[in-house]
Amino acid sequence: MKKLNHFKSLFALTLLLSVLGCKKETATTMDNVRKIGLGVSQNMSLAATALPAAGQNKVAYYVFDVTPVNQGILPLTTFTDKANVVIVFEGTLWELADTVHYNSGAMQNAYYKNKRQILADIQTLRARGIKVLMNVDDNASWSTATPFTTYNGTAYNYTQFASFVNDCVNTVGLDGISLDVEHNATDNTNYRNLIKEFGKYFGPLSTNSTSKMYTGAFYSGGAPGPIFRETALSQYLNFVMDQGYFQDNTTRFNYWANTLGNAKVMLGMVSDYNSQSSAVAEGQRHPNPDKAGIMVYAGNKNKGYTDAILASVEINTTPPPTGSDITNYAGSLTAQYQTGSPSGEDYTQIIDNNTATKYYTGNASAWVQFKPNIAATVVSYTITSANDVPARDPKNWTLQGSNNGTSWTTLDTQTNQSFASRFLKKTYAISNTTSYAYYRLSISAPQSGSVIQFSEWELIRN
Repeated sequence: MKKLNHFKSLFALTLLLSVLGCKKETATTMDNVRKIGLGVSQNMSLAATALPAAGQNKVAYYVFDVTPVNQGILPLTTFTDKANVVIVFEGTLWELADTVHYNSGAMQNAYYKNKRQILADIQTLRARGIKVLMNVDDNASWSTATPFTTYNGTAYNYTQFASFVNDCVNTVGLDGISLDVEHNATDNTNYRNLIKEFGKYFGPLSTNSTSKMYTGAFYSGGAPGPIFRETALSQYLNFVMDQGYFQDNTTRFNYWANTLGNAKVMLGMVSDYNSQSSAVAEGQRHPNPDKAGIMVYAGNKNKGYTDAILASVEINTTPPPTGSDITNYAGSLTAQYQTGSPSGEDYTQIIDNNTATKYYTGNASAWVQFKPNIAATVVSYTITSANDVPARDPKNWTLQGSNNGTSWTTLDTQTNQSFASRFLKKTYAISNTTSYAYYRLSISAPQSGSVIQFSEWELIRN
């Protein structure tokens, strides 16, 4: 530690001379002479921004080696317009803080050629009020008494390592850390001690609880991730992010929320596994109490996808215009059967404004429900048939409204309905003058058999 402290003093003098104009900084000196030294923040004048509002954490990962889709490689400053939390992924925190002694080689792409650019863009984001965190991978060594070894072979115990991470965060000028848990560590006392020690510097139980964030990405199959369902560990985190992208949204949300509560949990989305429509539906879902928000991994792969998902979390207090379909506006869609549909044919497809997609459920009766963020008076609704198998078209159903999600008022009942062609939209006017917070379509029978499918459902307000 003496060597580090000696370097801090030397660097502080170098920085002072540079500021006074006695030393001209260049890209070379910034990268090769260590522009920022451990413990000396490059951004001491930038005030810490407040944490995002409850339920409004819009998290986007910037991944350096991602291959963009329908766009060029974008920098940290422009890859999304909607995130209020950005996580820098790949590479290490310590190589940003000490560019001489650490270099993973991972933090480069067609845009970023050196650390100086990354450091500058981090501060540009923070100046906009965006929280910037650094991803920190766990490691098998975290389950030992010395979880980290420095560039010169010095082994750190868990208290030293946590302090080192805090120094790096302050040096770079970041707002905290985000764990990525799936790298062969095992659950033991050493591992838990380190997780808790990080919590002294970052997160809701730290001395910086109003400014420094501490999060983590986990999934049920990535040990030791499941231990973060325990309040004893998760209490140190602002929220947990589920990265089981390939799993059903309801199942993976409940996996965490059943023990941690809704407010501590958000789902991660990635374009390789999660359709934009299903991700937007999750973003629009605001349970009571609300979830923590939503996350997009590799958000720099497709800006349109990322921004649409992050924007869906925002609660709009402006009512949809008269005569509009309220399912096109903020709200949450749920269904009696949220699992079991074929891939790409889940219930979220009925409000994606695309008749080429559909909801398929292998049940003879089923309901779907929409909760707009702003209660509305619905005066008509539509159902559109799907692409094939007329026997699966809805035949009998009721439309109901509720203001508490428990007591329901029947607004319309239809029996022996049929659809003469594929992709046919049928409109049903109802005599309703009451504003409801929930609308439920309960289908009691298809044309024949035990499978129901349809492509679109609209709810038209007065």
